[in-house]
Parts: sequence; structure tokens; C-alpha cells
Amino acid sequence: MGNAFNKELARSISRSLGRFLAIAAIVALGTGFYAGLRMTAPDMKIAADEFFDGTGLMDVRVLSTLGLTDDDIAALRDVEGVQAVMPAYETDVMVTMAGEQYATRVHSLPDAARASDTSDGVHARTDDPDYLNRPILVEGAWPEREGECVLSADLVEAEGARIGDTVRIDEWSEGAEDALVTTEYTVVGFVSSPYYATSSSLGTTSLGSGSITQYMYVPEDDFSEDLPFTEAFVAVAGAAEERSDSAAYDELVAEVTERIEALAPAREQARADDLRADAQRELDEARADYDAQKADAEAQLADAKAQLDDAAAAIAENEQKLADAEAQRDAGAAQLEEERARAEAQLADAERQLADGRAQVDEARPAIEEGQAQLEGAWAQWQTGADALAQARASWQEQSDALKAGMSQLQEGIFQAQSAIDELQRQIDGLDPDKDADAIAALEAQKSTVAEQKLALEGQLGELEAQRPALEAAARELDARQGEVDAAKATLDAQQSAFDQQKTAFDAAVAQTEQGATSLSAARQQADSQLAAAQAQLDDAAAQIADGREQLAQGRADYEAGLAEYERQKADAEEQLAEGQRALDDAQRQIDSVDNPAWYVMDRTANYGAASFEADANRVDNIAAVFPFIFFLVAALVALTTMTRMVEEERLLIGTFKALGYSRARIASKYLVYAFIASAAGSVVGIAVLSQVLPAVIMKAYAIIYFVPSLPVPLPMDWGLAALAAGLGVGVTLAATAAAAGASLHERPALLMQPRAPKSGKRILLERVRPVWRRLSFSWKVTFRNLFRYKKRLVMTVIGIAGCTALLLTGLGLSDAINDIIDNQFGTITKYNAMITVEDDLSRDSREELDELLVDERFVSASTPAQRENMLASGPDDEDVSVQVVVPEEPSRLDEFVLMRTRVGHEPIELGGDGVVLSEKLADQLGVGVGDEVALTEQDAIGNATGSSHAATVTGVMENYIYNYVFIGPDRYDELMGGRPPYTTLLAVVTDDPDTRAQLTERLGAIEGVRTVAYNDETIDAYREMLSSVNMIVVVLVAAAAALAFIVLYNLTNINITERMREIATLKVLGFTPREVDAYIYREIVLSSAIGSLVGLALGVWMEGFVVVTAEVDQVMFGRVIHPASFAIAFALTMAFTVLVMVAMRRKLAGIDMVESLKSNE
Repeated sequence: MGNAFNKELARSISRSLGRFLAIAAIVALGTGFYAGLRMTAPDMKIAADEFFDGTGLMDVRVLSTLGLTDDDIAALRDVEGVQAVMPAYETDVMVTMAGEQYATRVHSLPDAARASDTSDGVHARTDDPDYLNRPILVEGAWPEREGECVLSADLVEAEGARIGDTVRIDEWSEGAEDALVTTEYTVVGFVSSPYYATSSSLGTTSLGSGSITQYMYVPEDDFSEDLPFTEAFVAVAGAAEERSDSAAYDELVAEVTERIEALAPAREQARADDLRADAQRELDEARADYDAQKADAEAQLADAKAQLDDAAAAIAENEQKLADAEAQRDAGAAQLEEERARAEAQLADAERQLADGRAQVDEARPAIEEGQAQLEGAWAQWQTGADALAQARASWQEQSDALKAGMSQLQEGIFQAQSAIDELQRQIDGLDPDKDADAIAALEAQKSTVAEQKLALEGQLGELEAQRPALEAAARELDARQGEVDAAKATLDAQQSAFDQQKTAFDAAVAQTEQGATSLSAARQQADSQLAAAQAQLDDAAAQIADGREQLAQGRADYEAGLAEYERQKADAEEQLAEGQRALDDAQRQIDSVDNPAWYVMDRTANYGAASFEADANRVDNIAAVFPFIFFLVAALVALTTMTRMVEEERLLIGTFKALGYSRARIASKYLVYAFIASAAGSVVGIAVLSQVLPAVIMKAYAIIYFVPSLPVPLPMDWGLAALAAGLGVGVTLAATAAAAGASLHERPALLMQPRAPKSGKRILLERVRPVWRRLSFSWKVTFRNLFRYKKRLVMTVIGIAGCTALLLTGLGLSDAINDIIDNQFGTITKYNAMITVEDDLSRDSREELDELLVDERFVSASTPAQRENMLASGPDDEDVSVQVVVPEEPSRLDEFVLMRTRVGHEPIELGGDGVVLSEKLADQLGVGVGDEVALTEQDAIGNATGSSHAATVTGVMENYIYNYVFIGPDRYDELMGGRPPYTTLLAVVTDDPDTRAQLTERLGAIEGVRTVAYNDETIDAYREMLSSVNMIVVVLVAAAAALAFIVLYNLTNINITERMREIATLKVLGFTPREVDAYIYREIVLSSAIGSLVGLALGVWMEGFVVVTAEVDQVMFGRVIHPASFAIAFALTMAFTVLVMVAMRRKLAGIDMVESLKSNE
């Protein structure tokens, strides 16, 4: 009997292979997705650990505010647990590369780099144990001489640099102007560095937009010889043998970190003592130079004063000689003035006579001009009337000609009509009335028609005849108007003749006046000539005097200039001497008050690339903790539905087994083994495939922003996790199977050998809604009854489809959230597209030149000054978050450049002079809201807090998606920081035209004091690249959800059809066409899919909200709104899969045999 039982199990699998494969597929998808996602984070961490170990990424980084000396490095090497120490130089600069400016961090490259082996692209092997943070040479060669450099290979594509290009340093960070020995470098290669494992953030700086956008390695010798080391990288003994994400690694590094921190105070004191001693020695030398220069300056000033006294005596003697010459010239000038007065009196009398004549002419001129204007106006009016008359006569002529032509045509038509009537009558008369009655009737009809046309033409002729009297009256009126025009012309001719006589007399008077003016002019010229001769003699004398005066003035000017120069030099010398003395005194005070430097000891968690890579791996793990359980839930429902149907189909067999004496456990084992084999096979296949595919796909996606090489295939298998995934998949399926078989196994064999009695019919709720129910067709009434009658089947279908739709909506919503980041931030929130930074002591000329450029609308449409500072913000939990503080000079204009509003409700936020507005994600990170306090602390270049914190009350939380911002009003900033900011940043809206923008960049670069120009395009491109990795995860989620949806729909539809084969066969016997049979089944499928999809959309909103918050990367807030299109696409995809499944099932419906309906239940 055991063999028979086993054979029956084998036959069950072969007979229901589709069901078997459906269970295997759904379990494979669930277990594989769970195992693949859960293994992704460990695989990512293993890949990072191997990469960091293979490239010697430091375990500890040590910095000092005053640099590190060789003694400091030696002390670090002596610390217990330290395996290697690499001192290094570092500085931030603004460079121009390929026509664009970039904030760049320059690192020193040890000589050991040239001997390292980086051929495999993953490891950097070296014989030097102190060579850490080893970059991998991707292209080109290592720099070997001064002026050569290598750049980041991971960033160069976006910046367009090539080997052989020149990198020019335009600006240095404060205090580092002499850090490098040259300002131009030639690119000789490109590298990837474990120290910069991500392109999303390379660090912050005081230059440019505040973010490092490129890094560069130069030979160590390119840094100034007298420059102390900027930092030291430390490798901890034994750390490489531990996983970098393990507790053992953290413990090893923490121990060494504590020892270094214990060493720090002594080294800080030693560094301060050395600096004080060196500074005091230099100060003593400077004081001796000051004393010598002071004595020399005092001797030079005494010589200059004696020369000035001699010059003053010579000037006084020459002034007396010039006074005598001026007295003689004044006497001659008085005599000339008397002669000039007599001549002027005679000329004035003649001018009065001439003026009288001109007055008479001018008095008559208006009357002449007025008469002429009146005549011209009268002639113009007459001409207008004459033209109007001619036009009217022409119009009358046209109407008369048209009337005559119309009457002629009508008369001709009447004649032709009468001729036709006569002809028809002759034809009628020639026919026999008895034989040609039809022809006569036809001719009579034609005759009647022609007669009617004739009557119509005669009517039209009468109408035209009626128009003739009106035309004749118009002709008489035109003749009358012609007489009036002719009379007016005669009157005007008489007036014109009289005016011409008056005009002739007036012209004669004008000519006589002009002749008098000519005579007067000649007399004046003669008088002027005589006076000019006398004046020339006086001018010669004056010229001689002026020449003497000029020479005297020059002498006096030279004297005064010399005196002023003496006084200036004396004052300058005294000021310089005083300044020198003050400088010496200040230097002494500074030496006496030098503080000890501060050491900062940081582990890998302070490295943004390493820390963010681990954080993103943990995010993937968080997503993996939620998504697969949806798959398991759907798998359980599918397994329960499938196995329930299998048990129902085999009720007779189960009853037979029980009647033969098989135990319930033995009978149940058949279905449990069936489910176990299917789910186990699915688990093995799903885990084996997706544990390799999903981590590889996700790591490849993250490779867009992280420079961590992926692990080679095959990826390592976490057998414990694989066993857990398989156990979950198999366990869920077995539990569903046990639940499905349990109810039937408790029934008696006699009942099991009979088909289950159909459920009694009930009225559904929709039937009670009479207005709706009455309007439904018979087919739809049956559909609704079947749908709600079998509630268990409906619930299973709705839950399964809802889970699939929710997964689809989650994936699409996550895509919306990612794409909204750039669209909302730079399409709505951030209105400015350029930032210009200037020095805080910008000269007046540079400021005027800059202002002139900023008001040129070809380049800039709007701009406003602001202050930008990198600070640390903390909330109630005291966790520091790096933020960018923005202080606008004119808060009232800030809305022109930044849209300040809440995300929910889009309510506007006013900053005002004393406001403090936080970006939304920053407020969430700090756990604060409006009315709460945040602490703002200034930070140094490496992100450590400096000084005390300043508490500020939050007045608003604004919508923002990229970076953490704190907007502070200038009054509030003054209160917090104790002074107004220097406003070294300009937010600007500039042209989008590339050529015009290039001109703007060039002109800004030419202004002394303009430090950097940064455009938002660079930020947009960087974030689009960074977020594209998450888009790949979206694709994976949507593809998995789509596959799950298809499998679920196919399985549930197949079960639905199988359960109702007898019903479908009966419909065929009753005469239903194939289309009607298909519609009978498909209506229920479509309706249940639609209900499931709607439920899934509601569930998907919650799931998407969780995933968005979990998947967010640092300093970025994803969009919080699912687009309507995503709802539509998720719903449409589910319905599309429904249609595909229905198409696939048509063949099965068509193959149902109608004879099935005639079989008895026995």
C-alpha cells in the first residue's frame, strides 16, 4: 500500500504540473528576493572591506591645528598598536580646468606610489608599509616631477579633463597661499582613491560653493619645504584581519585612538613651545632691523627740510618783480576801455534804428502768414469737395450702366422665353392628342415651366424700371453740386490775386531791413579791428606777465609739493615706525599668548565615503526587512488557495484513503510532501539565482556613486541566511497546506466520497440597492452574485493582487520621490542658478566693476548679497549635523532667489530680520520644530566644532530637498555672532546661454577680489548621478513586483477556471457562444483585479512612505508625493497582467468538454 500511495503522490505532481510549478515559482520569488536583498548588505560590506584593505585605507586620521612635525610622527609610530604611520600634506584650492572652476583638495603623493602595483584595478600592492590610502592608477602615469598631477578618474568624465590638460590654481584657502611651489600643473594620469569612496561628497571647504568637487595628487616635494605636515594616517596592527564593520575591528581601532588621544596633550605642548621659541628669535632680529631703519629715516628728513627753506626765499624775491609789471599793464587797459565805450555807443544807436525797422516787418509778418494759411485751407477744402463730387458722379455712372445692362439682358431673356413658348406650342399642335398624349403632357409641362421663367424675368424687368427715376434725380443733384463748386473756385481766384499784391509789398520791406543790417555789421567790424589791435598790445604784455607768474607758480608749486612730500614722508615714516613698533609689540603679545594646538583623532567613521557606503548598505538591509515579507504573505495566500483547491479536487480520493484505513497524518503527508517538494525546489532555485543576481545588480547600481569594486561572481553565500529564507518559504507553504488539508481530513469517508454540497444562494448587499440592481444586465448580476457568494475566493484574490499592486506602486512612488528631488529643488525651491564669492575686503574699484556687471541684463537678471558659512547644528539629543548657514543682506528679497514655504500646504514662510528657518530634513534629523531651540556652532575646515554654541529659536521649517540649510535674518545673526556678516557671497540668476555664461565667467574672473563663480548645473549633475543608483533599485523592485503580479494572477485565474469547469461546460451546453463564456468568467476576474488593485494602491501609499524614509541618503530628502501617473501606471500594469492572463487562459476555456455537464456526481 505504501508503494501505491507514493505512486499516487507522483501522479499528483505529473497531473498538476502547472500547479506544482506555480507554487515553486512563487516560493522561488519570495525566498530568492529575501535572500538576495538580505545578502546584498553583507556583500557590499565585504567588497568595501577587501577594497579598503587592498588599498591600505587608514584606520585613524590625526590632524593638528598647527600642523604635525617629524617629532609628532615619530611619537605616533611609538604608540602601542600602531602598525604604520604616513604623514601627508593637504590644502584646498580653486582651480580652472577645461574652462570651468572647481574647488579641489590637493594631497601629497609619496614616492612609493610610483613603485606600487595597481594592475588589477582593485588592490594597490606596495613594499612600503607606511604607504597608506593608496590610490589606484586607472589611466596614464604617476607624477614624477614638479608641476605634474593626477586627478580623480571617477569625476573626470563630468569635468571633461584629459591627459595633457593644464590645471591652473586661481585661489588658495586662507593662510595656505604658499603651500605649493607652483600654480600650474599638467595632468599625467587619473586615479581612484579609497580615501574618496564616493562622488556624492568629497568634503567641505571655505572656497567656491562650499563643497569639494575634485581631488588631486601632486608629488610630495611640490609642497613647501618649511610647511609642517597637515595630517598623519595611521594603520592599526591587526585591523586588516578583521571585517571593518565588525565589533572586533571597532575595538582594536578604539584602543589605538584612545592611546593617541592620551599622547596628544604632550605633543601639543611641545609644538607650542617650539613655535614660541622660533617666533621669539625672529622677533628679536626684526627689532634690531627696526632700530637701524629708524635712525636712517630721521637723517634723510633733516636734509630735505634745509633744501625747502632755500627755495622759499627765492620765491619771495620774484613775486615783487611781477607786481611792478602788472601795474603798467593795468594803466594801458584802462585807456583801451574808454575807446571801447565810445565805439559801443555809436554802434548802439545804429542798432536801435535797425531794430525799429525789423519790428515793423515782424508786426506785418503774422498777418501775411495768416492770410496765406487761410487761402491754403480754403483751396484744400475746395479740392476736397471737387474730389467728392467727381467720385459721386463716377458712382452714378456705374449704377446707370449696370441698370441699362441688366434691363437689356432681361429683355433678351423674355424674348427667348416667348420664342420657346411659341416653339413648344407648335410642337403640341403637330401631335395627335389620342396617340401622343404623353408627349403632349411633357411638352405642356415644359411650356408651363418656361412661362413661369418668363413671368419671373418680367418681374425683375419691372423692378429695374422702378430704379430709373432715382438715378435721374441723382443726376440732377450732381449737376447742381457742380455749379456750386465752380462758383467757389471763382471766389478763391479773386482772393488769391489780392493776397499776392500784399505779399510783394511785404517782401520789399524785408529786403530794406536786411540791407541796413549789412551796413551795421561792416561798421562793427571796423571798430572791432581797431580795438583788437590795441588789445593785442595789452595781451602781449599780459602774456609776458603770465609767463613770469607761471614760472613763479611752478616754483611755488614745486616748493609746496616738496613741502607736502616732506610732510607726507615724515608722517609716513613716523606712521611706519609706529606701525613697526606696534607690530613688534603685537608680535610679542602673540608669542606670549600662543595657545597650544589641538589634535583631532578620527577613525574611519569620519571618512564620508566609507561611512556613507556602510550606511547605504544598512539602508538596503532595512528595505530587505520589509519587502520580502510581502512576497511571503502573497506566497502563503497562493499556496493556501492552490492546496485548498487540490484537496477539494481529491475529496473522493481522500475519502477512499480513509475508508482503506490510512491515518489522517498519512493522508496529510501526501499534500505536505507535495508542497514541500514544490517549495523546496523553488527555494533552491530562487536562492541560488537571486542571491547572485540581486546583490550584483544593486552593487553595480551603487558603483555609480561609490568607487568600491564589486565582488567577483560567484558571490559568497551566507548559508545561515539561505537556510532562513528557505525555511520561511517552505514553512509558509507547509503551514498553508496543513490548513487547507486539515478541514477535509476531519470529515467522515462517506461524506468525502460525495461532492461538497453547493452553498445556498443568498441575496448580496448590492441587490438591496434597487436603483443600481435594476439597471444591471443579467450577466453583471450573475457576476456580482458569484463574486460575493464565494467570499473566501474573493478575499484571497483581492489580497494577492493588492500585495502586487502595492509593490508596484512602492517602486514607482520611490522613482517619483527620487526624480522630484532635482525637479523640486532646482525647478521650484532654488531660483538662483549661480553663486559668486568675493573677498570680504573687496576694493571700491572692484566693487563698482562688479556692480556694473551685475546690472547688465545680458548676463544677470537678479542678484543679492548673502553670507554662507559651514556650521554644526544640534538639537535636544546633542548630535551634531553639518549645515550651511545662509544670511541674506535683504531678507525681503530672498523670495526672488529661494522659495521659502512649507512642504505641506505650501504656506509661505517669511524670514525677516530676526528669523531662523531650517530645512525640513534638518529639522527631522535634529528632532525640532517651530518654537524649539537649535544650537549653532562654528566649525573648522575638517568639520570640528570651534568655540561655544549659539542657541537660536526656530521660526520656520521650509521645504528643501538637497543639503541641510539654516536661513538666519541679519539682525538675528548679529545678535548670535556679535557682528554683521561680511556678505561675501552673491546669489544670482544668470543667463542659460552657454556662450554668454562663458563671457560672464571670464569677466568675473578678471575682477580683482572675485574668488569663485559656481553654477548650479554642477550640483544638479552630481546629484542626478548619485541618485541614479537608487533608481536601479527601483527597477529591481518594479520588475520583481511585476513578476509576482503575473504569477499570482495566473495561478488564481487558473484555480478559478478549474473550480468552475462543470459550470462552464453547462454554459456551453445551454448555447453560450465562446465570447459569452469568456466574458462570463473574465468579468469576475477583471472586477476582482480592479478591487484588489484599489486596495493595493491604498496599501502602497503606506509602504512607499516607509521605503522613502528608509532609502534616503544623507543630506538629501526624497519627494513625499506619489504622482497621479504612478497610481495610474500601477493600476494599469495590474490590469494589463490581468488581460495577459485572460488571453493565456482562453485556450483552456475553449478546451473544456461540454459532456462534463452531463456527468453525474457519482
